[in-house]
Amino acid sequence: MVSSLKNRNLISGFFLTLTAFYCLFFLYKPGFIGYANNYDFVRHSSCIGLWSYIPGHPKKSGHASSPSAQLLYDGDISKDYCLRSSDNVSSYILTRFLSVGDIVSFINLSSIKLFFLLALSFLAILTSTARLVPSIFLFSILSEGIYLAYANTLYGEFSVISAFTLIIICSYNLIHKNNRKYSTLQIAILIIGIIWLGLSKQQWSYLTLLLLCITSWLVYHRTLFKKSAFIFLFLSLASIFTFQFMNKHNFDNEKSISSANKINTFFFAVLPEATDKIQALKVLGLPEHCNVDIGISWYHPEQNALNNCPEIQKVSRARLLKLFIQDSATFFIPIKKFTEEMRLFYPDYLGVTIPGDTNALKKLNYVTRFSLSNIIFKIESSVFFTIVFILFIASIATGLFLLFVPKKPSLDLTSNLYLFTTGGITVGYSILSSVFGDGYFEAAKHSVLFLGGVYLQLIAVLFTIILYIKKIIKYKNKTNKNLINTN
Repeated sequence: MVSSLKNRNLISGFFLTLTAFYCLFFLYKPGFIGYANNYDFVRHSSCIGLWSYIPGHPKKSGHASSPSAQLLYDGDISKDYCLRSSDNVSSYILTRFLSVGDIVSFINLSSIKLFFLLALSFLAILTSTARLVPSIFLFSILSEGIYLAYANTLYGEFSVISAFTLIIICSYNLIHKNNRKYSTLQIAILIIGIIWLGLSKQQWSYLTLLLLCITSWLVYHRTLFKKSAFIFLFLSLASIFTFQFMNKHNFDNEKSISSANKINTFFFAVLPEATDKIQALKVLGLPEHCNVDIGISWYHPEQNALNNCPEIQKVSRARLLKLFIQDSATFFIPIKKFTEEMRLFYPDYLGVTIPGDTNALKKLNYVTRFSLSNIIFKIESSVFFTIVFILFIASIATGLFLLFVPKKPSLDLTSNLYLFTTGGITVGYSILSSVFGDGYFEAAKHSVLFLGGVYLQLIAVLFTIILYIKKIIKYKNKTNKNLINTN
């Protein structure tokens, strides 16, 4: 057993070293890789006064063709555009070392982001008695070029990825071993992850609650830290309301993010697939004259829903459930179209390298070649999503199993089932919250945790197979030993 533990720790150390090396390679090898600004940087910059800098280009305008490798700190804060979130923290830290007018490399900011993620992840893993699975999961996330490229942006997605990673690692560690020695530290890092994800983006604050419901249930039943389970749930719920409160100004006006998202969801994704569009409008509680805006998104110049159909602002997405039951096409067809939109898993409409930067192109080639997603790209789309759908359905079954029999499985099996279930929930939530949250727009970006969920499920399947292979070998050895003793 001691030898087995030592081998697992050696393999874990290998993956942690590889992860650190990969991040250093991505950050500091010449050549800048990061997603270009589609305009959304303004929501981050307006809170801090730190802007993506391209000489001669207006700082508040998007520049989707290529990214910027520099940042300008001018202290210009605009509360009307500001979207307050946990993602602002890294930029705030950087600006404490800058003076107004400074122009610095984007790598300064991404270094802060990756340092905090690596430091907290390594601390959680190295102080755990179960290091191997979290090490492999961390490697699967941070060896993914699709994810690392978000570090070199002002999008909130890297905070989403980072916080999600911490939540999974610490939850796994708490569930896997009923150990008092280091669990307090795991709880502290998990709380950081909960607050970080809950306050990162509105979409993902609800996933925080879903994930922590599973964690809290298992922590309550399987560990000595029963009170902590209630703290996790409270913080998850509080983060939802806190984010809404901090950004009330962004959700309460007719030109808000909420209005745009509703128009894209109802008029551009769901209603065009209705068998009877007039009847579908009635089910949603919308008047017939709203029919003129079906098929037109927020971004189309002819979109005039706020004038033609002001009722759209008051419609709840809960009404969609009734429509889905009466007309299943409005549920399944948007999901099918959405998965086709997100197939590349990264926003391919945004530039990732600066024109003429040959070093970046070479580095991008290395990064994409050694990413797990590069293998997935080679699988036929219909085959891949069929596999994902089967795994998602299976995760519902494992979730129900954990719900009704949380005490019976071994700690090893429970931990694997936890990973499989949360992976499936993440996959399903990434798709459903995106397509019925903002339609088909920026599908890959909005469903950023989809790949992370898939990786969780694959890791869970792998280690469950290994667990049962070990049990079979142990049983055979025991049987052989009994036969020898009998003879």
